[in-house]
Amino acid sequence: MRYLSLLLLITSTSIFGMHHEKLDVIVFAIDLEIIDGQKKSARNFVSRITDNVKNKEPQTLVYQYHFSKEENKVFLLEIYPNNEAALIHMNNFLGSKWEAEFVKNFSISNFQVLGNANSKLKKSLEPFTKDFRSNLIGFDRVAEQLGEEISKIK
Repeated sequence: MRYLSLLLLITSTSIFGMHHEKLDVIVFAIDLEIIDGQKKSARNFVSRITDNVKNKEPQTLVYQYHFSKEENKVFLLEIYPNNEAALIHMNNFLGSKWEAEFVKNFSISNFQVLGNANSKLKKSLEPFTKDFRSNLIGFDRVAEQLGEEISKIK
């Protein structure tokens, strides 16, 4: 939880770059359970999908799977600079071989979307969550300094 809090502090949704362009960072915080008998398959899947996201989604800022010691629970953290980047990820995932393999390996126990998700992103996430949380109050000193660099990611 401390790791998540620190990461969320670093990537708050109230980031401003030097050009005063507001970034609407979107965070997917997902608790998963590995389906019985799928540990080996889940590890293999995670390796392959992570490589795919890294190579095909350059705007994805963070995409990390964190396994429990017993390897029966997983926390998936995804961070995008804006709604458009999150939508690209969802469009690549929905109806794909990745989605089919994901549901064979994992069940979702909790899925929170943090940030100012727009209606298109919310619609794409309907099969997975209805828990959307907008930023109300907060600041992020690190991201304020990195805002311009983050906004340049294409």
